[in-house]
Amino acid sequence: MEPEEKQRNIELAEALLKEQSLGVAMVSGVITMILGSGIYAVTALIVGGDPVSVLVIAIGAAIGLTMQYLGRGISTDFTVVASLIAAISYPVAKFFTIALYTVKLDRIPVTDLFNGGRMVSLVNWVLSGLRLVDLIFWLGAIIAAALLAKRRLGIDEGQAIRTYERR
Repeated sequence: MEPEEKQRNIELAEALLKEQSLGVAMVSGVITMILGSGIYAVTALIVGGDPVSVLVIAIGAAIGLTMQYLGRGISTDFTVVASLIAAISYPVAKFFTIALYTVKLDRIPVTDLFNGGRMVSLVNWVLSGLRLVDLIFWLGAIIAAALLAKRRLGIDEGQAIRTYERR
């Protein structure tokens, strides 16, 4: 590789690395997780049953895509953060679902969910209701988020990053 081409690749790689924003990606991933978990809870309340569990994978994919487009990430940090956010998305979705069921069945205000005893029982209910199929969908959500979190690079961009890393 000629020195001019190498310098162009290094400049392109530095520009790509400067475009990244892990903070924006993390915030957008958490917001997506909360919105997705809310959609999951409402869908579970309306539809019910095992078919709703597929939505967990969709939540993971949405987290990854949101982080990819808003964070513009190309480093492995984005994959790790997306995986962690997706890992907590399923328990949060189940918690939201159980909270909605509790509010509906007990006919209590949402604010009553946050007293100590009721909160502990909701968390125990989330943990006790896990099944093997739920864990498979949870793993699918983590994989989807990890695969979609990093921005895809073109051939020139990939070459620029490899040149930058080897310098």
